[in-house]
Amino acid sequence: MHTDGPLLILAGAGSGKTRVITMRTAYLIHTGVRAGSVLAVTFTNKAAREMKQRVKSMVSGRNATPVISTFHSLCLRILRREIEHIGYRKDFTIYNTSEQVSLLRSILSDIKFYDKSFKAESFLERISRIKNDFAPPDAAVSGDPIEEALAMIYPRYLEALKSMNVLDFDDLLLLTLRLFREHPDVLERYRERFRYLMVDEYQDTNRVQYDFIKLLAGERRNLCVVGDDDQSIYGWRGADISNILNFEKDFPGTVTVRLEQNYRSVGHILKAANGVIGNNSRRMEKSLWTDRGDGPRVNIFKAIDTEDEADWIVNKISMIMCDKDMPAENIAVIYRANIFSRPFEEALRRQRIPYSVVGGTSYFERKEIKDLTAWLKIIANPTDDQSLLRAASAPKRGIGQAALVLLLDHARDGSTGLLEAFGKAAGIEGLSQKAATSAESIFELISRYRDIFMKGREMGNTLKALIDEIDYRDYIIKLYKTPETAFRKIENLNGLVDSITHYESGEDSPSLHGFLETMALTDLIKEKQEKGGRGVTLISFHSSKGLEFPVVFIAGTEEDILPHRKSADKGIEEERRLFYVGITRAMDELYITYTEQRLKYGKKTRSVPSRFLEEIPEEVVSRIDRFEELDPEEEKAYVKKLYANLMAKLEDG
Repeated sequence: MHTDGPLLILAGAGSGKTRVITMRTAYLIHTGVRAGSVLAVTFTNKAAREMKQRVKSMVSGRNATPVISTFHSLCLRILRREIEHIGYRKDFTIYNTSEQVSLLRSILSDIKFYDKSFKAESFLERISRIKNDFAPPDAAVSGDPIEEALAMIYPRYLEALKSMNVLDFDDLLLLTLRLFREHPDVLERYRERFRYLMVDEYQDTNRVQYDFIKLLAGERRNLCVVGDDDQSIYGWRGADISNILNFEKDFPGTVTVRLEQNYRSVGHILKAANGVIGNNSRRMEKSLWTDRGDGPRVNIFKAIDTEDEADWIVNKISMIMCDKDMPAENIAVIYRANIFSRPFEEALRRQRIPYSVVGGTSYFERKEIKDLTAWLKIIANPTDDQSLLRAASAPKRGIGQAALVLLLDHARDGSTGLLEAFGKAAGIEGLSQKAATSAESIFELISRYRDIFMKGREMGNTLKALIDEIDYRDYIIKLYKTPETAFRKIENLNGLVDSITHYESGEDSPSLHGFLETMALTDLIKEKQEKGGRGVTLISFHSSKGLEFPVVFIAGTEEDILPHRKSADKGIEEERRLFYVGITRAMDELYITYTEQRLKYGKKTRSVPSRFLEEIPEEVVSRIDRFEELDPEEEKAYVKKLYANLMAKLEDG
């Protein structure tokens, strides 16, 4: 109900952060604020969709359309309208990670004196950090060979993107910030439009997002942020916890509200969480509580080694599923990183318990999808040379490497785009008749499909026609050795056709650019992972944030794993927050395990229990003895129940 002026809502784990944003949006509209002047920003498409649906149900009949968006979707919308102010064309396209890597490989191949052991992938994170920290690489200061190479690569990378009218993911925010700073009149228009700002998960914002929000809030300062400093776990990718810790100082007169009631977890789990996180010095004071009662204690178990840990956890899962008739989907195993999933997968397979590992290969990283996306991107943006190079070889269309070099040289010498060189291939000296004919046919095909896609009608059928015309299905069948693999790949093509058809059906003014933007944002924004489709969920701490499970197992709570050996003292508070996030995923039961020894670099090494285990209050802990036996009557009852459950499942078929 606080509407004007800065508002900081410290919302603890399980306290209903998303509900706060949606309720406040609805309240503003009900009090007479024009819906279009309300802007709510979050980090994932999933969260934005959920908030939109909730707000719509609360303000039905009011013709209300507040803007609820991710940072990147909002900036994309602004740039699509305003980017010409800073020297780009409106038909820009967006590169995903794999396309950035391809571009970097191309740049590296032109630098003859760089260390061949350097990989294009190793520069990506550094480039992102440079952009988000506003700090160009300084090779002279660092003396680091990679930094020296980066100092050469970075300006060439920027120049290549600009020449092709392409943005990478970081550019969406950076160029919007530049637009606002260089063109105050444009900024003022958006300040007038968005008079009430709200930001979800504020603890995850980086410097660029902070500057963007502060600029947009302006002198009105009608800014409400919701977050939890205790769940700030993305420092390694640029999130700055100082943004939330310093909010009251940055926005004098801030009203601060603490949401400390947790609706998710039982009391003993919350006392464990509070006991751990209370050891951090850089935090805003709050203490979670619940009216759900104490519940069972937090169980801690010491295993002999990695395999024993996995076997014990999976045996316990089997007992819980049987004893409580609990579906596997209600149970999660959380670990430091996906490399730790293997022993749990093997143990679950042995017991025939279904499971799913969160964090597999993205649909958009599959070759066939990347190939067709390259065709769509060059159709949408005729200066996207990288996409044209991929499209021209997928499938190959009679243009070899030597011919491509001649075409590229002609484009560079004439300061034209590569596609334009394709269109004039017949006049290029040294190019064979066959290669020239192929290049011009590609130019004609792309031009023709651009005209068809521009109409924005039956885009699914247009994509199907393109797939047929370039003989992509035959290419897949020849490329893959087994019919089963080829069939799966062709199914993925059908999935892409379905995607563009679904996109078109939900848009008033569909366009190829709009579809590519939807694909790019879905692919590039790292969504909070949802529970697996079936079975026990195997998931990392980072991916588990925002999720909840009735029963949680946290594995591998040892020094060098949690906290990670690279964190040392500097990063220890973020490591503690990571453990806190894991604890607060549990609703009813929490089991924490560690090992006596673990295989490291091929040798068995003695493990040291994580220092965080000592921070859990002893009164909420139950230490499990592996040799603890059931009371004879309890064992008899357990076997009887197990038999009854098995018989019931057999009867159900």
